[in-house]
Amino acid sequence: MKVEISFKYLERSEFIDNVLDNNLKKIKRKLQIFKKDDPIHLSVHIEKNPHKEEYYFRSHIYLPKTKTIVANEKSTSETVVINKGFQALSRQLGKVKTKIERHLQKRRAPEQTKE
Repeated sequence: MKVEISFKYLERSEFIDNVLDNNLKKIKRKLQIFKKDDPIHLSVHIEKNPHKEEYYFRSHIYLPKTKTIVANEKSTSETVVINKGFQALSRQLGKVKTKIERHLQKRRAPEQTKE
């Protein structure tokens, strides 16, 4: 999985890196349903409004077979916006994972009835 993280009007700190690492681990666990050699790209952009205390989180996960998951969040705290953004990604990945599992079950069901 390729991960790209960018910041605008915000300094990268060790604390932000720890928050990002913890959330990335959770996302990687959700992506284990895909094969290791499948091309998966995660793009995260965190931005601070230069005029007031407001932070924005924009993220895209590009999955195999042209599926894209998008999350946009905003908050007054950088850690809250990062956590909320990754929670939104996690929810959407859960939906995709459920769809894939149902599809695989439907494909296996006719094979089991033939026996």
